Amino acid sequence: MSQITTHQIEDLVLLHPDIVCFGSEVDHVGEDWIKKAEQRLGLELPGSYKWFLKTYAGGEIGTEEIYSIYGVDFESVNGGDIVYQHIVGMKNNLVDGKKLVISETDMGEVFFFDYSKFKDGECPVSLRLPSGENVNYASDFYEFLYKRISAHI
Repeated sequence: MSQITTHQIEDLVLLHPDIVCFGSEVDHVGEDWIKKAEQRLGLELPGSYKWFLKTYAGGEIGTEEIYSIYGVDFESVNGGDIVYQHIVGMKNNLVDGKKLVISETDMGEVFFFDYSKFKDGECPVSLRLPSGENVNYASDFYEFLYKRISAHI
């Protein structure tokens, strides 16, 4: 697990409204939708990601959408709903059951939770480069957010 705290993330978000456009607690979906998402995915969402969903609901860093849960039927929703994106990725053989995409860049980079390394309720984030190579990116979602925001500063 990273040493990045929720307070550090919150401070970065507040300091950089020109870069970070997140929702708020009033926008988030309830615990029932998080449970539905976990059931549909067959995966436990990492604790750091659940904190993000409950605190910010979702949003963008720069032009990169951070996938969230829209609170709409997973089969008919569109856009950056994490479950919908996973369903489409599985149908198109872009991901397997151990990779859950959380964001993609315009440069062809794909960030995903690597469930082959899931431990103690947390999951590291890996990066698939346009070359197809997978590299470790962050030890958890907190570090992912910190690094993505910092990359745009």
